[in-house]
Amino acid sequence: HDLSIVRHISDRVGVMYLGKMAEIGTDNEIYDHPTHPYTQALLSAVPVPDPEAREGRERIILTGDVPSPANPPSGCRFRTRCWKAQDICSTEQPLLAVPERYKGQNTLAAHESACHFAEERAVLAV
Repeated sequence: HDLSIVRHISDRVGVMYLGKMAEIGTDNEIYDHPTHPYTQALLSAVPVPDPEAREGRERIILTGDVPSPANPPSGCRFRTRCWKAQDICSTEQPLLAVPERYKGQNTLAAHESACHFAEERAVLAV
């Protein structure tokens, strides 16, 4: 679970939330171009040893309690803690797929993410 180590020992990375895959891709896709809000929050919490790099970094603080894995929320399991959540998130479970806005593009953001509103968000290197 140490994300700073995982990057150096894995070619492909899968991020799970409450037993469901949230995002999957190569190490570069996940670390340099995360598209799922949970992945973005996890990466924002990885310690950065360089004080200058740390200075401009935005930390994503998740609010709310982690739901029970025995009784997960309807729709998207992450919606109760997600800043992007909208009505569709409570009724429709997002599929693990390349987000529509990235299909056909030759970009590292074109990897599978299970979010109705997946989009790349810059996170400083870990």
